Amino acid sequence: MDRPWDEDSTAAATVMATDAAGRILHCFVEQSIRIHDKDYGLLSPVDTPAHLCRWPADPDADPELIADPHQYPQVLDDLDMALQEQELCLVRSAGVLTVAGELDNADPDGVEAPTEDDDPDTYVLLAGVCHGGTEFGLYGSMDPCFLLARLGPGAAELLTPDALAKLQPLVEEALLAAGGEVCP
Repeated sequence: MDRPWDEDSTAAATVMATDAAGRILHCFVEQSIRIHDKDYGLLSPVDTPAHLCRWPADPDADPELIADPHQYPQVLDDLDMALQEQELCLVRSAGVLTVAGELDNADPDGVEAPTEDDDPDTYVLLAGVCHGGTEFGLYGSMDPCFLLARLGPGAAELLTPDALAKLQPLVEEALLAAGGEVCP
């Protein structure tokens, strides 16, 4: 029986990936990798990846990228309401927030960089809200976002940061051996 992520398949394989908190993320399987007799997949979200940033009071300061946006449920609720006005929907998914819908409605003048080190053309401001006197912005990523997961029958489990750190050199080696590129 063929695995749904076999490279011989002409259709793009998708899988529902889960994280340790039980959240799910609908992903394309970009590439499958076999390491130590286990199947792993390089996944990309079906919907647009999004990043939550907090703007400091100082207008000259850089925004702070929020590492765990799920710790701000009320802010996410407010952002989801703002996105609905643009016919978009915030998905509190595993691994990364995503936005479902056509980004044609996104603010084309809202291009900003969530951090000083990022290319300004890779993010677009999707929505902004003020919560508790603090400004928050939700930015859609225009660059591909890849996640690594252990593949199982019809499902995938996103790796924890510790597991990813241990496995990353082996994944890079496997990708290079397969003639693929390694993401920075």
